[in-house]
Amino acid sequence: MRLRKIKKQLKQKFGSVPDPHYFHGDMEYIRAYYDFRKNAGLDKFLIDEITWNDLNMDGIFKRINPGLSTSGEQYLYYMLRSPAVTEGDYNGRKALIELVEKKPDLRLKLQIILARLGCTRRADLSRAFCPSTHGYGWLLFYLVLMLLVLASIAAAVLSPKHGLMLLFVMFALNTALHEFRIRKIQRDFDTVNYTVNMIFALHRIRKLKAPDLDCQLTEAYKSLDRLHSAIRTGGVTGASGNSVGDIITSFLLLDLIAYEFLKNKLGRNHKDVFNVHENLGKIDAAISIASYRKSLKTYAKPEISFGTAGFMDVLQMVHPLITHPVPNNLLANNSVLITGSNASGKSTYLKTTALCAIMAQSICTCTAEKYHASAFHIYSSMALSDDLLAGESYYIVETKSLKRILDRTAYEGAILCVIDEVLRGTNTVERIAASSEVLEALAQKGALCLAATHDIELCTLLKSSYHLYHFEEIISENDMLFDYIIREGPAQSRNAINLLKIIGFDDVIVERAHKRANRYLNDGIWD
Repeated sequence: MRLRKIKKQLKQKFGSVPDPHYFHGDMEYIRAYYDFRKNAGLDKFLIDEITWNDLNMDGIFKRINPGLSTSGEQYLYYMLRSPAVTEGDYNGRKALIELVEKKPDLRLKLQIILARLGCTRRADLSRAFCPSTHGYGWLLFYLVLMLLVLASIAAAVLSPKHGLMLLFVMFALNTALHEFRIRKIQRDFDTVNYTVNMIFALHRIRKLKAPDLDCQLTEAYKSLDRLHSAIRTGGVTGASGNSVGDIITSFLLLDLIAYEFLKNKLGRNHKDVFNVHENLGKIDAAISIASYRKSLKTYAKPEISFGTAGFMDVLQMVHPLITHPVPNNLLANNSVLITGSNASGKSTYLKTTALCAIMAQSICTCTAEKYHASAFHIYSSMALSDDLLAGESYYIVETKSLKRILDRTAYEGAILCVIDEVLRGTNTVERIAASSEVLEALAQKGALCLAATHDIELCTLLKSSYHLYHFEEIISENDMLFDYIIREGPAQSRNAINLLKIIGFDDVIVERAHKRANRYLNDGIWD
């Protein structure tokens, strides 16, 4: 009955918008696998913190993630932060996603196994991959104490007076020690138990005997064989609710002994634990992506060109988190400069482009009708703020953000960068002069740069190296409307002063602002 209910729930949820609950701090646990790989230097390219935050990638992750297993959550997060930059990596991801799409019966069996594995976010699996310490000290200490308990029981039979006193002392000592140690290592208990359950889960997957899947898990199965003794041992037993059983467990330190044994076993084989976790994560993440695809009205299976100069050919792309998005196209072999009114859609267009590239290369799925592009290293410089703790102004933060992109052009690989209101943190003259040179340098060094600006002067300065596009608005007496459709050429209108009137500023202020702006445009002088 229980199995039938699980099957029904899994079938119903597949293809729907996921709704797992996230407590404060959960994302720190979810990103642990990514952090481990980043610190170990295992990847050629990862989405950096600026770009991740600019694009609200936590929101993208939550839109896709159904929260079936810890391994799946952590690997899906890692996938989104590691867009494939090699053909082999990309094809491997695509093949697994398509496998679980095409074989619903196999997918359901895998989902059941992963659902039973469950989600234990506080399990610190990175320590199981690369434990800082492991040894037999505590294990030997616990075994000695257990032997002393057994000896005191024997002594109580032979000499009740002294034996019972020794037994009472051992009971008090062991139960106090048990309580102290359990509180101190509870999180490690969760980690060991989850790790053992991962090994069981992979064991069950191998028993499915699915050739198309097994050929992708050859190395994982080798790791499973080396971890087989952990299956025989089982997990660490916690409080069972059986008062007699719990007293015996704490008195004899049975759970602490099992924990130390397993911790050392897993510590010696941490590379195999890493391999099992990674492969379970790949399977679960592939199922999550297949479910995400089914939940979309339209999506494209991307065509990625590896080793080519930067280009993008995208039709009807939309932002994946907007409920009623307006589709737009992008055909770019050179960099793009976008002008337009406030709130006309420039920033959303930049974010949509970057998100399409990241999702295309990471989860082989793009919210567009067609996606054909180079394999990019993707960067953004958009939602920045001054760093009060470091004592850095907005302008300094912004210039550092741009410098990191410019520095990256020296390395091999196509660069896609999206920049919103370049160098907005300084005065007009210096902003235009500096931003034109920075944008020119990015284009000359081969980056495919999409930049949005209010400085119409940049259109003249950069017209030889940037394609010009714009968004526009329709202004009525009391309102301003946008269609959010990108058009060729530079913007021809300004709306900032008109917006003052719509919001309710005095007509005198609005009229004088228009006159002052027109005098500057005609004479080049502020009076």
